[in-house]
Amino acid sequence: MPVTDELFLQRCKAVLFTIVWIGCVIGLVNSVENTRAFLGSAVTAPGRVVALNAGGSHPQIEFVTRRGERVSYPQGGWIAGYKVGDKVNVLYLESSPRSSATIDRVGAVWELAIYFAFMSIVIPLIGLINMTTKKLNRRSKAHRWKITE
Repeated sequence: MPVTDELFLQRCKAVLFTIVWIGCVIGLVNSVENTRAFLGSAVTAPGRVVALNAGGSHPQIEFVTRRGERVSYPQGGWIAGYKVGDKVNVLYLESSPRSSATIDRVGAVWELAIYFAFMSIVIPLIGLINMTTKKLNRRSKAHRWKITE
């Protein structure tokens, strides 16, 4: 069977989606391992929202480390509804409090793992829907011109 341009493009898309999916699965495993390691060695400190950088989903958090260092950092992630003055628990690594600090909320701590998990599920679903749609279209075209007595 000769390879048509359409078939070649379908195969290229399948290979590309497979490569991206494998990357997402690797990213998921890596981010889960890193997050678990972080949670295993993180220290907790009380903090508070001192400003809103772009609404309630991007608060500026300030806290004091065990060593007495005052740290202020912008928090991102899948969080919402914060107001100036809200109290939060901050997780951080003592070796690098400024770069590792995050509030103790699922959407902040597990943001990357959630993203990769979502993509690891959605990419194969797109492929399955695409395959099913093409198969159904082929069947309907085959029956369209069927001559019956």
